Amino acid sequence: MLASVKAKLGAVVAVAAIATSGAMAVSGVADAATTHPAARLFTALSIKAAVPVTRHGRTFDVIAGQLTSSGTPLRFKLIWLERQGPKGHWFIVQRERTRLHGWVAYRVRERQTTNFRLVFPGSPNFRPAVSTPVTITAGS
Repeated sequence: MLASVKAKLGAVVAVAAIATSGAMAVSGVADAATTHPAARLFTALSIKAAVPVTRHGRTFDVIAGQLTSSGTPLRFKLIWLERQGPKGHWFIVQRERTRLHGWVAYRVRERQTTNFRLVFPGSPNFRPAVSTPVTITAGS
């Protein structure tokens, strides 16, 4: 009979240990879910107006840029080309993804002098970035 009591007591202790450790595991999961994500890395977005290109009898201005983070090119990231409207508001006119070395290029054809800029909206790992504006003059 003493062995039976010891077995029951051992089972109760085991159940209590499992219940306590299970509660700790559940509270640990809740703590992990409520913690903040890691800080996003800084990004830089360059821009330049390249030499105009002629294709099929039409001349286009080329706007190019490179997206980097700590000097490392970021590839396959979405970049917006924005055009400044007459009242100063910026409007998205084209979207492209960066290539293998973080470069992106757009062809534009403007009839009037216009300001353009590149915008990286950000991602879960990288912060947003906006380039300085570049001016494309009409007839260039």
